[in-house]
Amino acid sequence: MANLPNNAEKLRSEILHLRRQNQNLQEQLTLHQRIIQEMRRALDAAQLLDAANHSRQLAGKALDQQNARRERFERLTRRERQVLKLISKGLTSRQIAEKLGISKLTIDTHRKNIQRKLEVSNTVELLKLAMHFA
Repeated sequence: MANLPNNAEKLRSEILHLRRQNQNLQEQLTLHQRIIQEMRRALDAAQLLDAANHSRQLAGKALDQQNARRERFERLTRRERQVLKLISKGLTSRQIAEKLGISKLTIDTHRKNIQRKLEVSNTVELLKLAMHFA
């Protein structure tokens, strides 16, 4: 029985040692959780910045395209703009010719020049631009 107090002392010592280890582990866990939380915040902020940058780039591209279209539109003569406006109203080349008192061939030539200057290859694209600017 003389060993009993010795064993109890060893057990108490071991329990104290395990409690200190547990406390150290708890502190490390808390620190790691804070680090992970801060990393998540940083990643969220980076994603927001990336999204904002992407939006800025898209807006910049849209503005560049708009400016390019406007520059191409400004290449048109007064008569070509007049013809384009009538095209946007749905008039045929013959109707436009009659309205302006010129030949259909001249209107067709204006239409070709307008398509070339606006860099469009078909009537649908031409109508899209015409609706936008006319």
